[in-house]
Amino acid sequence: MREIIEREVKKKGKKQVAYELGISLSTLTLYLQNKYPSPERIEERIRKIYANEKISCPVIGEISQQECATNYELAKKVGKMISNPEKLRLYKTCLKCEIRNG
Repeated sequence: MREIIEREVKKKGKKQVAYELGISLSTLTLYLQNKYPSPERIEERIRKIYANEKISCPVIGEISQQECATNYELAKKVGKMISNPEKLRLYKTCLKCEIRNG
């Protein structure tokens, strides 16, 4: 897992990778320094998000890691305040996502 995350950090930078993983920048830094107390949960996210180029979203279908991260962040912010039924379904699904919350 470490090789995958290091490759992604080189390509995108720590801030973007932390965003895509749904973790703080300090958590990612600790993980990269082998100082994070229980890395299993982070490694599971790394596997789910970066093992493939695309993520399988139950609402949209195949999407990029960036699009998944953006949808998840938006879901946390707007939640049920959206009026578009398709977007509401997406956001409800995002909040329960096994990839981001697992």
